[in-house]
Amino acid sequence: MTLKGVLELLDRHPGHRSNVDASGNSGSESAVTVRQGARAAFLASLWLRQRGPVLVITPRPDDARRLHDQLLTYLGDDQPVHLLPEPEVLPYERLAVDANTGNQRLTALAALAGAGSFGGSDPDVQPMVVCSVGSALLYTLPPELMAGVFPATGELSLWKKGDRIRIETVLGQWLDLGYRNEPVVEGPGSFSHRGGILDIYPIGSEWPLRIELWDDEIDTIRYFDPVSQRSIRPADEVRLAPAKEQLPGLAHQQTLESRIAALDYAKCGNEVRDRMAEELSVLTSAPNPETLSFYNGLINQTHLMEYIGANGLVVLERSGRVEAEALELEERFERMREAREDRGELPVNFPSPHMDWEEFSNRLSGVPQ
Repeated sequence: MTLKGVLELLDRHPGHRSNVDASGNSGSESAVTVRQGARAAFLASLWLRQRGPVLVITPRPDDARRLHDQLLTYLGDDQPVHLLPEPEVLPYERLAVDANTGNQRLTALAALAGAGSFGGSDPDVQPMVVCSVGSALLYTLPPELMAGVFPATGELSLWKKGDRIRIETVLGQWLDLGYRNEPVVEGPGSFSHRGGILDIYPIGSEWPLRIELWDDEIDTIRYFDPVSQRSIRPADEVRLAPAKEQLPGLAHQQTLESRIAALDYAKCGNEVRDRMAEELSVLTSAPNPETLSFYNGLINQTHLMEYIGANGLVVLERSGRVEAEALELEERFERMREAREDRGELPVNFPSPHMDWEEFSNRLSGVPQ
């Protein structure tokens, strides 16, 4: 049960309708005052009338989660309304991001990048993504890569019925996109290979897909239940978004090498220096998934505004609070960096995984908001 009927009633109100139209069609920047309890209804109305994607930025993670839940109450769970959660891992910590958080982030980014339809939604319906400012400041993968375009060749990560393929090439591409080779496909981001059968569980998909080959030709593609192994329905194609947010093998290698060369280990002990040297030596070939988020600033330098085109819209929910929270995070992260550098745990010139508020504001000024 949803509250779409409330939105239909609101849409009949001339004042509400004019506010929504003015906010969505300003072309640059506009402001509107909406009471706390009505913000979800206003944003739902705005999204229904918007022709492009909508990115809503809140001050804190709990604000984003609450607003996301409220939007689903109005619009329904079947709509492309995504949460872009903030990783629980702090900057410069050697911890892996929770798998569910990582999958949510990748699904939301892929939806913004136009990489396909997720959760059964209509691909013609533009997504709405809700995130905290801490999540918005985090550097991420380029939108072209999230849309399934391999940077080196410009090819799509797309396989259709009737295509002729080389299994080794396909499996290599899946590994490049961060998918894990496992004996049995059980969760998003994994694949398996048995003879002429390829199973893949795309990020953002409700079900995994099974590709059956006739010699080197794709004979059938179908969704299946990973528990019972029963077929659910046929599919026309397999289209993949990346399964990890850090893909050093697909990063611009010259830029990556220059950042690594700029690291200054003068304050670091031999243990830290040797450990990082070992990790960096295999970063592009066999990276440790447990430490990938630690190197996010080295690998990624794309900001979230690059996902918002001329037809998109960015909404700052309480813009003053958003800025204050961003500046507080920036100060806190800088103190963490300085403390780790002083203790010799982090080399000087180690790139931050987040952009600062000044840079973000400059990027934000170039999109409708």
